[in-house]
Amino acid sequence: WAYHAGVAYLMLRRYKDATRTLGEICSYMQRGFKVGLYSYMQRGFKTGQLRKLPNSEQFNKNYDRMVALLAILTHVCPPTGLVEDSLLRVIREKHGPQLSKVDSGEDSYEDLFVFACPKFISPALEGDAYKLQILQFGKEMEAQHSSRKLRSYMKLYTSIAVSKLAAFNDMEEEEFLPLLLSFKHRMRQLEEDGSYKSALDIHYHLSNDTVHVDEAEKQRRFENYFMAQIAQNADLMKEIEAISTEV
Repeated sequence: WAYHAGVAYLMLRRYKDATRTLGEICSYMQRGFKVGLYSYMQRGFKTGQLRKLPNSEQFNKNYDRMVALLAILTHVCPPTGLVEDSLLRVIREKHGPQLSKVDSGEDSYEDLFVFACPKFISPALEGDAYKLQILQFGKEMEAQHSSRKLRSYMKLYTSIAVSKLAAFNDMEEEEFLPLLLSFKHRMRQLEEDGSYKSALDIHYHLSNDTVHVDEAEKQRRFENYFMAQIAQNADLMKEIEAISTEV
């Protein structure tokens, strides 16, 4: 269910909820913790025991699809404390080169999405629901591409003239202002607690002809690192205790 919930959140532009949902289940699958439906995945991918289970190939495929979705989400919406460092490393290893091509404009998110998304069907619509969803996703990500460029410039300043920021984005000031406002509106999203919050890692507002930028406070969290080390230590202790010492 987490996979389909993550896809639904992504299509609803609830990027933080999608990242949180997919990140949690991928971390559990990666570490092999006991959780709900995945209680039998005690040792996860690390020991290879998962591959011995019936339909294990489907778990592997779903894991790869969810990592691909997380690659899109973490690129569009900065994952401030939502994804563990070990999982971010997996994302960089698997999809880093492709995301670099997205930044340079050589590639798009569409290939990742086609690989990761389910085969959408709809009995109420005529035509191909699968192609329709990919088309809608492509339009949304096209808007996000220009927004990422805007965000990268704003992170360099605490205040900047609108005309200067527009010039950086190769736009006239009159056509740039709607982009500036729509970016903030687009990244304001509903969260699980029912409130609306910004998914951006910067805060900005417009005063006269100047954009004032305040980078969101970064909260360094160490509990995930210690929990991962504790789990690793517990695995090592089990392996050591299982070693026969009889001569």
